[in-house]
Amino acid sequence: MIVNSREVTVDNLKKEVKKYHDDGYRFVTETCLNLEGQFKIIYTFAKGYDLDNIHIVTDGKNVPSVSDVYSCALLVENEIKELFGVEFDGLVVDFGGKLMLGESSPISPQADIEIIRREKGGKNE
Repeated sequence: MIVNSREVTVDNLKKEVKKYHDDGYRFVTETCLNLEGQFKIIYTFAKGYDLDNIHIVTDGKNVPSVSDVYSCALLVENEIKELFGVEFDGLVVDFGGKLMLGESSPISPQADIEIIRREKGGKNE
């Protein structure tokens, strides 16, 4: 599947998302890609069986949350915050880095943690 996405600026993101909302589109999800120092966040909307995407490219600081337009976005934005360290401004509910992580979990961003397998007692752990 090829996903076509139209780039919008961080400054007009909320306006574009509001247009989808007002036109009756459902919010499907946000996807974040790490582009070596920058992030591409793809916003996916659906109306009937049609999907439409917009995206921003950002340094991950002061990204406007769309959770005040689509409240369900608060979960994926909190997840992106934990996984990638993206800072969302105006989250309607901010889990403070504890949506998926417990008190003893490694700090975020989780996507940067390398998992190393080692052999112990003849078994991989």
